[in-house]
Amino acid sequence: MIYRIGSSVNTFGLLSAFSISMFVLMMMFAFDHPNLNAFAQNQSLPFSDIYSDQVLGKINDKDHLAEMNFSKPVDVYSKDGVLKTTLVADYKMGKVDNKTTTAMVYNGSLVGPAFHVYPGDRVEIDLVNNLNESTNLHFHGLHVSPGNTSDNIFLDVQPGKTLHYILDIPKDHEPGTNWYHSHLHMLSYGQVSGGLSGLFIIEGLEELLPEPLQNITHQTIAIKDFPFDNLWVTTHDLSNTMSGHESLTVNGEVNPTINITSGETQLWRLANIGSENEYIIKLPGNTFHVIAEDGSPVWEVWNNDSLFFPSGKRFDVLVTANGSGFLPLGVPPNPFTAPYDSHVATVNIQGNQTNEKPADILPTSLIPRSDLSNATIAEHRVLNFSSNDRDYIYKINNKTFDVNRTDFKPKLGTVEEWKLVNLDKISSGNIHPFHIHINDFQVMSVNGQPYNAHGLQDTVMIPTEGDVVIRIPFDDFVGKSVFHCHLMFHGDFGMMGIFEVVK
Repeated sequence: MIYRIGSSVNTFGLLSAFSISMFVLMMMFAFDHPNLNAFAQNQSLPFSDIYSDQVLGKINDKDHLAEMNFSKPVDVYSKDGVLKTTLVADYKMGKVDNKTTTAMVYNGSLVGPAFHVYPGDRVEIDLVNNLNESTNLHFHGLHVSPGNTSDNIFLDVQPGKTLHYILDIPKDHEPGTNWYHSHLHMLSYGQVSGGLSGLFIIEGLEELLPEPLQNITHQTIAIKDFPFDNLWVTTHDLSNTMSGHESLTVNGEVNPTINITSGETQLWRLANIGSENEYIIKLPGNTFHVIAEDGSPVWEVWNNDSLFFPSGKRFDVLVTANGSGFLPLGVPPNPFTAPYDSHVATVNIQGNQTNEKPADILPTSLIPRSDLSNATIAEHRVLNFSSNDRDYIYKINNKTFDVNRTDFKPKLGTVEEWKLVNLDKISSGNIHPFHIHINDFQVMSVNGQPYNAHGLQDTVMIPTEGDVVIRIPFDDFVGKSVFHCHLMFHGDFGMMGIFEVVK
């Protein structure tokens, strides 16, 4: 397999943006957030670095300029137990917030089509690669086979080629919000930054709710920073995140309006489908009732007025609108990226508060507790995460990723305990969001303190100079896949390993 990256990254600008943003937000949130779902960091790859002259020539030819706009994102549903569709990865020029930008897109849209399937469905996707570099697909959060043409991130779909993906969704797959994106090593960061991601929803979550809530309005909120300002990057020699010339988008739009009636309860699917930027989302005067995390229904519904979203994080929440008028669904201001961090969307609460008491109908649990506290542990492992920002070397257990090396071999049907240790200093700002493919896990402790898990998850933040202990059940599927830091720049430059589940 050939792994390559289009060109080098601007060293000084990228590391300055990364370090300053991470340090400031580290000081803001430290380690005491009760849910440990995210911290905040910003870093992105300028398009001037992603695209060669050859690629830019392709982008600017008359065929690509014929329609100077991105397509609207669409929803694609399975029918009679099968979802069949085509994803075309290509370059496209269009406008976001009245700014012209160039993107890597699926099917012409800044956000790829949202797939909706049910447990037991079969998914068939033809991935057509019209890029000038290899690509592939990862189905983030799905508990499916890692082999063949399923969730196999070792596949290489070369330029001009098409690959037919086939996924069999287990009949007992948990409902919730997941996503898909490019995952070809050394290219995933640039491609996801460029736009190659979309939602993948396993339907059925509402059926776990009390009957009065089973037909409520759904809102899909897919968040990522876009676009990148080429002129500013070229002129000021900085990564776009620090330039103040990017736009925080929801479903490919800047500051869309979400309508809800005062007193109404809606189901919101919130997902960070960007390459590594992180957000703290809140709605003033309102509470998020979390019913699923990382595509897994919770065994204990929990409430908070803000949620942390590292790259890849998802929350399905119930929101009962309190008050009236226009409110910002937003992120606490960050002086280094404001004003673009101040609004994710605008929520329009219409009408007056009703007499309905939402606490009377909100659930307290969606599924039976499957706590791993008393599980038999087949293996204890320690994973040390370390960074060398100067030389772009990011390691796990003092090793960088090697596609020819298998790091761990868990046995099928067992539970392992992994201690994730972040060796980076607080001053570095390198907080690593850990993610493992195929299998969810339970967080057992953070910095030595017991963690009250509300359910399973697939992404957790490892604080600087700190540690997180997780327990992973390796059920149902044998084969190779990966675990890594979901700051995708770190993953591309070494902070990833391979595990192989064996019988």
